[in-house]
Amino acid sequence: MSIPFIEYRERTSKSLSAIGNPIRIEIAFLLGMQGSLNVGQIADHFKISRPAISNHLRVLREAKIITAEKNGQEVFYSLDRKSIEDALNVILDMVHISANQQCTKRGGKA
Repeated sequence: MSIPFIEYRERTSKSLSAIGNPIRIEIAFLLGMQGSLNVGQIADHFKISRPAISNHLRVLREAKIITAEKNGQEVFYSLDRKSIEDALNVILDMVHISANQQCTKRGGKA
């Protein structure tokens, strides 16, 4: 079953809004480079409180930029690569559609 375009658009918008914050984009880069980390390990890389880091992680989780997996007492966070790829692909599709429409208006090829 395919996901309707409007849902893709909403997901993509939420994803881009979430990573639009400098701390959250840094968290995403950190997880991309280091893999799965817990909140303490993530917080060690920043000069803000653990509760603030937890709030940023919640926003990223809700936007499906990261996943959370409980392992004993700890929760480990990782990039949700598939979700990120899907959001980027929606943007690329829109770029291609726009380019094709502009070329069609001009009578050329994309």
